[in-house]
Amino acid sequence: MRFDKILVTVDVQLKAEDLQQYLPCSANIIGRTLAQMAEEYEKENQTGYYPAIDFFKTLDTVDPDLITSAEQVAWLVSKLAREIIQSKLRPIFSSVHFQSIQTLAFLMPKVRPNKADAHELLAEHYTPDRVKIELVLTMMRRDSDAEDGQAEPYARKMMFRWLEAEFETMEVTSSKSL
Repeated sequence: MRFDKILVTVDVQLKAEDLQQYLPCSANIIGRTLAQMAEEYEKENQTGYYPAIDFFKTLDTVDPDLITSAEQVAWLVSKLAREIIQSKLRPIFSSVHFQSIQTLAFLMPKVRPNKADAHELLAEHYTPDRVKIELVLTMMRRDSDAEDGQAEPYARKMMFRWLEAEFETMEVTSSKSL
């Protein structure tokens, strides 16, 4: 027997209907509101970029409840994504260990002012329904099945097969054998 470990990074977006059953309002409302605030801030201060959500905590003009709501939705999305991945991949892999989970909405937006569709892209970015997850998958294989270099493509294929339908979007951004 042989154990192969693969480090995989995925970006997943929860389906709106799955998330909606836990929330009093749509996560998109948070994203649109934060996008509007970011645009106003950039116009007033001519920064040439849009700030990360954590920056808004420093401004007196921002309702702290909005930031709290974004953080709570982000926590819920992280929890649900983890549960979905764990339940779907546990039967396929010997072990599924989460290294990190990061809400993409809390990263610095890659959107630049004066871009034609900046408002839509910003609203999408600030909506806390997407997470980046790093996980280590362990597979047990018979030595006769274990060709070197085969574990990583197999793990990617299995992740797509078992997770793609569970999320609105799912992208394996990196993978490597450990």
